[in-house]
Parts: sequence; C-alpha cells; structure tokens
Amino acid sequence: MKYVFTLLFILVCITPTLSDAADNSDIHENAGTRAMTFLKIGIGAKAIGMGESHVAAADDLYASYWNPAGLVKLQKPQLALMHNERFADINYEHIGVAFPIGEKNSVGVSVNYQSYGEMQGRDQEGNETELFNAYDLAMVLSYARGFGDSLAVGVNAKLLREQIADENGNGFAFDFGGMYTMPDLPLSFGINAQHVGPRIKYVEEAFLLPFTLRIGAAYRLWNESFLVTMDFIRPTDNHNSFGVGLGWTILNILQLRSGYIYKLGGNDLGAMSGLRAGFGLTLRRFQIDYALVPYGALGLTNRFSLIASF
Repeated sequence: MKYVFTLLFILVCITPTLSDAADNSDIHENAGTRAMTFLKIGIGAKAIGMGESHVAAADDLYASYWNPAGLVKLQKPQLALMHNERFADINYEHIGVAFPIGEKNSVGVSVNYQSYGEMQGRDQEGNETELFNAYDLAMVLSYARGFGDSLAVGVNAKLLREQIADENGNGFAFDFGGMYTMPDLPLSFGINAQHVGPRIKYVEEAFLLPFTLRIGAAYRLWNESFLVTMDFIRPTDNHNSFGVGLGWTILNILQLRSGYIYKLGGNDLGAMSGLRAGFGLTLRRFQIDYALVPYGALGLTNRFSLIASF
C-alpha cells in the first residue's frame, strides 16, 4: 500500500502540469445541453477541499451528495449547514438533517438552494424592463442501509425546480450509491450514479438531466489520521475527470486538506482552477469546515460548512 500512496502523491504533484498542456482542448459536444446543472455543485467543504474526491470516503451528512451509502456510518443524528459564495453575487445554500435508525439504517432530508439575485430584464431592443429573480431548488430524501460490516447501499429521491422570471422547470431524479470496505484493510471503494431521471421541460422543449457516474477509492493510514482518496468522474455533458485528495487529522481537532481535480479535456479556466485546499476544526459536537476553490480569471470562491451532532 505504500506504493499506492506514493503514486497518489505523484499524481497530485504532476496533474497541474498535465492540465496546462491540455487547456486548449475542444469543448465537449454535450456542454450546455443539460437541465438542472446546479446539481453538479458539490456539497460540504470537507470533500471540496480534497479535490472533490469523496465517493469512497463519505461518512457524514454530506454523504447524501457524494455517496448516499455513506450515511450508514452515522452514529448520531446530524444537522448540516453550508454556505457557498460564488461569483457574480450567486450564492448556494444547503441545510440538511440525518438520523441513524438502529445499527444498519439511516435516513436524511436536505434542501439545496441557489440564488442568482435580482437581475435587470430587457426587451428585444435592449431597453430595460422590470427586475426579475432566478433560483434553483432541490429537496432531497435519503436512505442508506448496511449489510454486515463491509457493504452499504444508499438512494436519494429528489424533487427539482428551476425558476427564471415567470418561467420554470420541474422534475425529479434519483441517486444510487454503494460502498464496500475491505474487511482486513483500511481501504474502501465507492460508486454513485447521480441525477437519474426523466427530461425536464422548459416552455416547449425538454432537456436531459446531467447524469454523472462517480467511482473511487479511499485509503486510511496511521490509525485513520491520514486519508488518501481518488475519484473518477464521468459526466454526460463534459469531459471525464479525475479527483485526488489528501487529508491529515492532527490531535483529533484540526484537519488539513488539499487536492486536485483534472478534466481530461483540459481544465477550461486554467491549471490553477483544479487546485483545492481547506481545513476543518472539530469542537466537541461541532465540525466546521472551509474550502478555497479558484475559478481562474473569475477569481476565488469560498465554501463554508457546519455539522452539529446531537
């Protein structure tokens, strides 16, 4: 396993260089053709800070996004809050709660909301009209079940809505996740099929959802104080990606994280846009996490998330 760790470390170091060489690649043929693309925005600063690589390591309420099977690892009820400051006054909010039921089951409910703020309307000649608002909304019901100590499965059922001025689109979708932990090794594997559902109709035309498949592995070292993750992400509306992440827990209080996500077609906003970094603090029943996400020329964005166990 020391060779696996060495390989992952090398990948984290050289991937930005590889991305620089591929930044001028072609745009994917399905880019911009899917509905509800806000569903692809990651939830929880912990996973974001590790290169958005968490399908095999998810173990808290934010597992409802990365892999709902990970909810089975909850030992206490949890409340989660996230604030995502994006660019151009766009903000993404998350609130959720999850409960373990017995030893092998967990349920959760969460809401994701993205606001675009107030925007100026214009007519066909470019003259100003009335102001309008736009938002995205997903209400998620999650369930996870464990089978023995190694295997867990999970599912999300999601109600979706997008509103732009007087027009809207409504629909539903599902996520299907699985996780397997090796009995004699601190190694786990995960898979998550996200955003499975019918087309969403806007006005007179219907669009597919941004179906995404995530497959990954996680390895824990030094009594689980050091975590190495790697994910392969296959979306239907963009090039495939690899995410790698490193996490180090110090004295069970401070967590330091870094990672990189590399799109095989080239990172559109430059090599630096694939970098991720963050930290976390465990204070009794509270887990506070922060992640910094660069968007190239668009600037830096901040992710803040909180989990309270009770």
